[in-house]
Amino acid sequence: MPEPAPARRMRVREDPAVRRQAILDSAATLFARRGYADTTVRHIADEAEIQSGSLYHYFASKDALLEAVLREFLADLAAATEAIVRADAPPRKRVGDLVRHALGLIAERPAWVLTYQNEFLRLVDQPGFDFVAEQSAAIEAGWVRALTESADAGDFAVDVPVDVRYRLVRDATWTAVRWYRAGSASDADTLAEQYLAVFYGTH
Repeated sequence: MPEPAPARRMRVREDPAVRRQAILDSAATLFARRGYADTTVRHIADEAEIQSGSLYHYFASKDALLEAVLREFLADLAAATEAIVRADAPPRKRVGDLVRHALGLIAERPAWVLTYQNEFLRLVDQPGFDFVAEQSAAIEAGWVRALTESADAGDFAVDVPVDVRYRLVRDATWTAVRWYRAGSASDADTLAEQYLAVFYGTH
């Protein structure tokens, strides 16, 4: 008696939204690791474990991938910043929440943060990337507002101009992506508290 033919394996169709997000994660990872100029669509397809032709069903070009990465990153960051700044909370807590959110992003999505930092200056005047400067300005305005209100409340031990304070806090916080690694001795929340103690001159 001939053996029965093996049952045909049903192919599980992956959710296109899940696949798209995986491609963006792969693109951000490689843009951060190799740099945009040295990353090809083939590199990204290999990282995402798909064929280059399949990738083009989602994104028309490498520029389109970079745009999508930055649009998602900045939209999420701008929305979170606005929510924190508008929250019914004391100014000092809102500043703390901004720092905690930033360090949490660095811990969870370091490649996205690095891609933004590395490409910002190159893209601010590029056609099609106007949103980078616009969203960045909105995010900066949120931080400046929170820091100004905290200073007006007398929270800081040292009085300095708000633009100086903003740059000190911004640079100290966001450059942590260059050295902080999730799972290190200090988690993101602990690191945030340490930062805030320095910013406010408390212990």
